[in-house]
Amino acid sequence: MLTNTKPGLLLLLLLVFAVNLAETSWETSLHTDSPVSAADYKGAYAVQQFEPAFINFEFHDKTAEWAMYAYSLSYFFLFPVVAFGVLIALACRTELAPFRVLCLAVTADYLMSLPWFLLFPVPERWAYPDSSAILLSDQWSSTLINAIRPLSAINNSFPSTHVSLTVIVIFVCWLFHVRLRSTVTALGMTVIIATFVLGIHWLADIVAGVAVGTLSVAVAWRFTDTSERMELALECELPAIRRRARTVRQLAETGGFRF
Repeated sequence: MLTNTKPGLLLLLLLVFAVNLAETSWETSLHTDSPVSAADYKGAYAVQQFEPAFINFEFHDKTAEWAMYAYSLSYFFLFPVVAFGVLIALACRTELAPFRVLCLAVTADYLMSLPWFLLFPVPERWAYPDSSAILLSDQWSSTLINAIRPLSAINNSFPSTHVSLTVIVIFVCWLFHVRLRSTVTALGMTVIIATFVLGIHWLADIVAGVAVGTLSVAVAWRFTDTSERMELALECELPAIRRRARTVRQLAETGGFRF
């Protein structure tokens, strides 16, 4: 089976990537006259009703330049670097379970998101005139959004894939005690915030992305063998046990113990 080897799991990820590429291309081809259809506007109106009244993008174009650059870097560059970094780190481990959980979670994430993309199209916030938002990254360069457009149709906003994949990466890092997990969490939070600040995603997109990402990890973990869970739990505990043993030994050597 694909899920029993690392090459197989990598092939599964490539398959998800290929299907997403084909789906996005098909979605885009349906909007030759206008990138946003009447159905998309209905979706945008629906998610807008869930937003608090104080959220106002009226002065979005006055956003500080440093914020525009910082969040653009986070959304377009930091996200793939962190995601691929964690993917490579887990692939390099001797045990299979961490890499499997990540790959299965990404697969589950796409399978859960796809029906919403097809049946409940929601355009990105900046593409809905009544939102008063702009695509903030365009003040730097429109090349940024055009570069990822083949992977994300303009009306595939709900749920946010950026958010759900970021949540998956963060959870997997903590679940398997990946080094620098606190740093990954902090950087991941900037990615999630960037989806909102840049005027790309609605609050509903973000909340749904967190929910889908969390559920995807739970589903992936459910398919991890019980024996693997025990081994992984023991492995995660070993560094802490070694640190405690080292501390005890140092105290004994320095006369820290009093009998």
